[in-house]
Amino acid sequence: MKTYRMILCLLALALRVSAAEAVPVTFQLDWKPTAQFAGLLMARERGWYREAGIDLTLRGIPPDEGVVSNVVHHPHWIGSIESGVLLKERSSGRPVKAIGTMLQGTPIGLISLKSAGIHQLKDLIGKRIGVHADGNEAVKYVLHHAGIGAGRIEVEVVGYDLTPLLNGRYAAVQGYSIDEGVALRQAGHDIDILHLHDIGYAAYGQVYFTSESFLKSDAPLLRRFLEVSRRGWATAIQDPDAIATMVTATVPGTDRRHERGTVEALIPMLTREGGPGSMGRMKRQTWKQAVSDFNRLPSTTSRVKVSDIATFDLQP
Repeated sequence: MKTYRMILCLLALALRVSAAEAVPVTFQLDWKPTAQFAGLLMARERGWYREAGIDLTLRGIPPDEGVVSNVVHHPHWIGSIESGVLLKERSSGRPVKAIGTMLQGTPIGLISLKSAGIHQLKDLIGKRIGVHADGNEAVKYVLHHAGIGAGRIEVEVVGYDLTPLLNGRYAAVQGYSIDEGVALRQAGHDIDILHLHDIGYAAYGQVYFTSESFLKSDAPLLRRFLEVSRRGWATAIQDPDAIATMVTATVPGTDRRHERGTVEALIPMLTREGGPGSMGRMKRQTWKQAVSDFNRLPSTTSRVKVSDIATFDLQP
């Protein structure tokens, strides 16, 4: 933890600017403001964004809106989303770019009961799995990468009810290790999780992105946002209890034990591509692989270049 404290001190010194005229910025989450966004919650709570000249609003996503379209159509908006979804949106013509990432991997995985004996992707051949609509692209990636053709695994789009997994309708369901995985384990279920980033899916989770117009007009502000967010994450993981208390006090229906478990499950993913100094950073090589995989998908009609989808100039 000494390394984390050193990072925090350096960031604090670098980020103290006048907050008298803080610029309003909206951060469009792809979910509710839960512990999945612990770093941002901590930084906002401590007033660090405002110290850096940013008046940050964290906005949950209503069910009838899209994260990417909201960011594109509003000035001074930033968002977060899975890198695979962002690639699809960029391919369709959305003028968006990744500027950094919360997670250096993806919490998306195929969750199964341990009794099902699902230890690798080929164990699912001939079986049925459930996937969420927003995870469909990621599952396509890994099946294509593994050479498992359409129909060899029956895929159904499902909601977030885990009962069909528990009653045996599905051999596995696609979900988040930091959400459904935490819930199942805390309920006493013995489960296995095949993380997609371990079975061929080059991806980042909760990628920070914005519109090309915001990037062009105020890159220094976006750089400060990334620096403050990194400081928030480095602090949040040292105090999961504080994040859990914060979330349950402000978000109806949340459970303190679950939120604390989410923070603990996030920690290994924050620095998966390096040590504490790598937090918040993306690697060009990871994006190169992600773009290559995306461009080879049969469903891809418009190819993307790394320079289209990501900038590495703002990273702390």
